[in-house]
Amino acid sequence: MRLSCSSLFLWEYPVYDIMDILQKAGINSVEFWAETPFFWMDRNNEKTVARLIDAISIMLQGCTLHAPVMDLNPSSYNDLVHEATIKETLWSIELASIINARVVTIHPGKRTVHRKPTNEDWEKFMRYLEISVRKAKSTGVDISLENSMPGVQSMCCDPQEMKEVLDQFPGLFFTFDVVHAFMNSPETALSFINELGDKIINVHIGALHNGKPHFPAHHEKKMDIILHRLRDSGYQGDLTIEIDDKIYPVQLTREEKIRELTGERKYLESIFNEKEY
Repeated sequence: MRLSCSSLFLWEYPVYDIMDILQKAGINSVEFWAETPFFWMDRNNEKTVARLIDAISIMLQGCTLHAPVMDLNPSSYNDLVHEATIKETLWSIELASIINARVVTIHPGKRTVHRKPTNEDWEKFMRYLEISVRKAKSTGVDISLENSMPGVQSMCCDPQEMKEVLDQFPGLFFTFDVVHAFMNSPETALSFINELGDKIINVHIGALHNGKPHFPAHHEKKMDIILHRLRDSGYQGDLTIEIDDKIYPVQLTREEKIRELTGERKYLESIFNEKEY
């Protein structure tokens, strides 16, 4: 198993600083979000990509990649947004092949308005997946679908719906976001592991705090039962720390972020009984 961290927790830093902070916290892999600002704002510059490749080479256990999702929706009413989502995902698969990312995580569609998804919404999502999975296969890159937060307009926020989608695309894997599932119920989170454990290739770790997701799990240890079940299932993929720094009352300093990541690493190591990842 590899312990990793989402680069968005360190969004305010250049890519070399991101890797340095993770290493100081004892973390040797990164889930690089394509929308990490210092990269994203100049992503079409060859030197920017070269710097990213060089920065990731510092990480002893490499990287995964999270495709662009902000402002995007594969099921959007707006055909331009739908097409842009496809274009950005195909670009991210190409980037993954360049930086040797183990897997690209993508998001499900959702209805544009706050209502239950329609057949048309699902058809757009299926088209998006078909094109994306085909591209991933031709490029030799693994692609993985993340479960959504629960909500009336959401797709793939429960195990049965996710299973039905994954069954239609044999080359598609599952990125299990623990806190998204837990927001529905602990039972939902456990069901994802029980029913789809063989499809999980990446896991996002976080916890709820005051009703908000992506708080460090080590502070309150609400996720222990889920993490123990994941461990006992024999999971051997990436274990990715995902923290939203906006959940803190003030902006954290570099040293404070290192302390938070170190605490999260030690907590996860204590559960998975690993000294190194």
